[in-house]
Amino acid sequence: VLFRSNEYKSYLRMTVGSVEVQGTKFIKVLFGDNEEKLFNPCCRTLLLLEHIKESVGYTEETEVDLSDENGFMVHLLRCPPLSYASDLLESRRTFILVKVTRSDDGTERIEPMLKNLKLTKPSAFERLTSNGSGRGNDEGGKKKRGKKSGRRR
Repeated sequence: VLFRSNEYKSYLRMTVGSVEVQGTKFIKVLFGDNEEKLFNPCCRTLLLLEHIKESVGYTEETEVDLSDENGFMVHLLRCPPLSYASDLLESRRTFILVKVTRSDDGTERIEPMLKNLKLTKPSAFERLTSNGSGRGNDEGGKKKRGKKSGRRR
């Protein structure tokens, strides 16, 4: 991911001496006609989304987000813009680029930007294009949490 000069200097200071090798962190984003690009999630969510839009040729006004390969939304747009994408996106995973359109009443319409998604991953396509639009995101994103017991408190 390209950084603004101030952000890059801060990034370098934070990663110097890090135990984990930063060069191994990446995510793969699928879009268009079976196109894919690698992105470094070790940056602010706002910068990652801006860079993805720039890399695939979308305008700044276009709102994009990611879903996992099963069609569960990651909801980077709902995260604080200065939070780190690496806290939400597990490294070396594959994500599908989606376009988010908001209507006047505040509802969101999700449009997968991978053209052959209906053929290659029909369940993900169905989940993203259904009325729920993949909003039940307990399974997408970084890590699954432990199962809740059936007990009521």
